Order: sequence, then C-alpha cells, then structure tokens
Amino acid sequence: MKFPAQIAILLAALLAVLPNLGATHATGPLTGQQDTDAKAPAAAKQIPVALPKGKKLILTDGTFQLAREYTVEGDRVRYWSVERSQWEEIPTKMVDWDATHKNEAQQVSHDAELKARIHASDLAQHTKDIDVDRSLEIKPGLFLPDAVGFYALDRNKLIREMKQSEAVVKTSTGRQVEKIISGVSLIPGKKTMEIPGEHAAMRLATAEPEFFMRPADQREPRFRLLRAQIKGGHRLIDSISIHFTGEEKHNATDVEIQTWTPATGVFRYTVDQRLEPGEYAFVEMTGEGINGYVWDFGIDLPGTKTK
Repeated sequence: MKFPAQIAILLAALLAVLPNLGATHATGPLTGQQDTDAKAPAAAKQIPVALPKGKKLILTDGTFQLAREYTVEGDRVRYWSVERSQWEEIPTKMVDWDATHKNEAQQVSHDAELKARIHASDLAQHTKDIDVDRSLEIKPGLFLPDAVGFYALDRNKLIREMKQSEAVVKTSTGRQVEKIISGVSLIPGKKTMEIPGEHAAMRLATAEPEFFMRPADQREPRFRLLRAQIKGGHRLIDSISIHFTGEEKHNATDVEIQTWTPATGVFRYTVDQRLEPGEYAFVEMTGEGINGYVWDFGIDLPGTKTK
C-alpha cells in the first residue's frame, strides 16, 4: 500500500512545479512578432524625411502628386513620380491646371528671391569694407577701390594699383656744343623723354588690360598711352625734334585708347588692340605739354619672361 502513496506525492510535486515553468518561459526571449511590437513606438518617434523637391500636380480633389517632370499627351498627363520613382499617367481632367500653374509661378519667384538673398549675403561679405557712396562694380562681384589712384585690371579679375615714375627730359648736348662752336643758333635741337631703368616694376599678364582712374580733384585727365623703347639702360617714350623756329615735333609711338566715364569722378580706359609684350606708359597731357610723372607698366604674357 506504500507504493501508491509515493506516486501520489510525486504527482503533487509536479503539479506545484509546472506553473513556475510556464512563468519562466513567459519571461524568456521575445519572439519575432513581440520584438517588432516593442520597437514600433521607437520607430514612430523618428523625424520623417521630407519629400524631394519637385513640381506639384495639384488635383481637383485638393491633393497633389509630386512630379520631377511631366508632359501632357492628349487627354493624359504622363509624369515621373518622385514618391514612387516611376512613370505614371492620370487623366488631364483630374488636374487643377490653374492651381498647378500658379504654384509653379510661386516656386519660380521663391527660387529667384532665394538666389538674390544668397547673392546679396555673399556680396555684403565681400564688400563690407567698401564705401557705399563711392563703390563701383566694374565686373560682377568686383569693385573698384574707393581711394584716389590709377588702377589696372589684370588677368583673373585682379585689380592692381599703379605707381608713378618720374620721366626725365634730356637735351642733346652734341647739338648744344655744335651751336656754340659754329655760332649759329639756327641748328635744330633735340630732346628725349625717358624713364630710368629698362623695365617697369608693374607687370601685367594680359594683352587686353583695362585701366581706371579716380583723380584727386574733379578734373577730367587727358591721357596718352605710349609704347617705350629700351635704349641704353632706360625706356625712351618720346623723342622731340626742335625746329629753329621753336616748333617741336614729337616722335612717340601712341597706342589708341578709348575713354569711358562709368560713374562721376571715375574714368575707364580700354585699348583698341591687343598689346604686345613690352614696356608702356600713360602720360598726362597738360597745357604745357607732357607731365613729367607717368604711370608705367610692362606686358608679360603667360609663357614669356622679362629679360
């Protein structure tokens, strides 16, 4: 009779343990579905990605289709859906064309306004140190310096300030000695105007430079552009023959220039021909002839070197 009693005790013990085993299983690893459900709230909190920019085909029911492009083919509208990345078609009567065209015009206006604001912001950054009352935009985004001076526009929109050099007028001593010896004062004389040194310090790398001047006063300067000849360690810009009557004849090599007035108090000079590599000088004409202070420069085109 003891054996059945032992079996009864074992059955009772198993019944007591089974609920705990079920609880342990319930707190074990999550199943695939449970894992998805647990992550769903976190995914819902992510910021949705904005739709790419495109054209809105506004429909008569108030909704719209975002299209990269579209064409009207008969009674159908064929468009590339930005959302689904494929070509689709809908009847033209489903599209509210007035609203669609109005939206397109607004988008074009908005884009133009945005570009203007970006340009203005960039321009303000580049021109923050420029005097607004005297500023002059000579090329898109390129402003002439505000200070008085003579400026050259070189390659790559590079503005360079030109410095003055002093030209020297020399009288031919041989002719003077000849007059003294012969006692004849009717022998023609000769003078030269030259700049010391064989080369100007200012070197330009373009054959078609432009020049700008802001004079210190309100005068309109009269300039000649002369090509210099290198002779005996100096640059000869003018050879002057003096007749016995006192009349002077100048033998200078002029380069034709055009004078423009882009703004009050600003003068622009352009050349009528491409400048050959060499030495040049701007001379200012006065009531008494050529001013002794000149703006000299040299042309060194890319690939050439000044000897």
